[in-house]
Amino acid sequence: MKKALKWTGIVLGSLVVLVLIIGGVMYFVGGAKLGRTYEVQTADLTIPTDSASIARGAHLARTNGCTDCHAANLAGQVFVDAPPFRIVASNLTAGAGGVGGRYSAEDFDRAIRHGLRPDGSPLLIMPSAAFHRLADEDAAALIAYLQQVPPVDHELPPTEVRAPGRIMSAFLLDPGMEVRVEPARATRPPVGPTAEYGEYLASGVCAYCHGDDLQGAQPPNPDSPPAPSLAAAARWSLGEFEHTLRTGETPGGRTLNPEFMPISFTRAYDDTEVAALHAYLQAHFGAAGQAASAQ
Repeated sequence: MKKALKWTGIVLGSLVVLVLIIGGVMYFVGGAKLGRTYEVQTADLTIPTDSASIARGAHLARTNGCTDCHAANLAGQVFVDAPPFRIVASNLTAGAGGVGGRYSAEDFDRAIRHGLRPDGSPLLIMPSAAFHRLADEDAAALIAYLQQVPPVDHELPPTEVRAPGRIMSAFLLDPGMEVRVEPARATRPPVGPTAEYGEYLASGVCAYCHGDDLQGAQPPNPDSPPAPSLAAAARWSLGEFEHTLRTGETPGGRTLNPEFMPISFTRAYDDTEVAALHAYLQAHFGAAGQAASAQ
């Protein structure tokens, strides 16, 4: 009996040591991934100063969720505070605690479209995979707006990846999943209620969750259910499509979950953007042709 207990203790002790060794290795591997830096070629943006461009930038901030994550006044907030990590959406203004007073246009572009801090390390939970598809002109307008928002004094704690988060970063999480090192999109089609402009709009936030072909995909948020194909939306009338984007209620009466369907973004679309997206979905899925052949 004593011999059996002795061997049991040895086995359990060995297992504990093995777990500690594996945990230590993953801790350092995760830390190395978190500390990795990337070199990117940012665009040579000309930041406008005219009121129309700044208004365009304010609109883009709403339709791309800047005001959702960074708060309505862009003064930032603690976005996630859990045992693995604390994720902070930065104060984007030039007030105390904000990055607006020290970020250059290049720094903003590196963060928005490439997912990187000025030192080249990855930002966490920054959806740059979607924003990477913003054209230079729109990126410049957005930065122009960010550079002139009223300063708000709001000191925030730093983003912190704690020990469980470092271990998770070794195998479950990729700190660089949003990083895009290739040049961002340079041009966009003219603004208008066209399928061409709708494709540009859909290639960003829509494709981020629904997949590049909009046929459905697993969004980056692991807690999100799979995003469905948008083929059904292509069969809705323009009025039905607009109603869904504005209210989150589908023509069938189903209420979309705002935690996963960004109604706060889509309700800010103007009439031109709604018409363009609808035209693109019809063209992409062939709904217009199907409707014509059925008449």
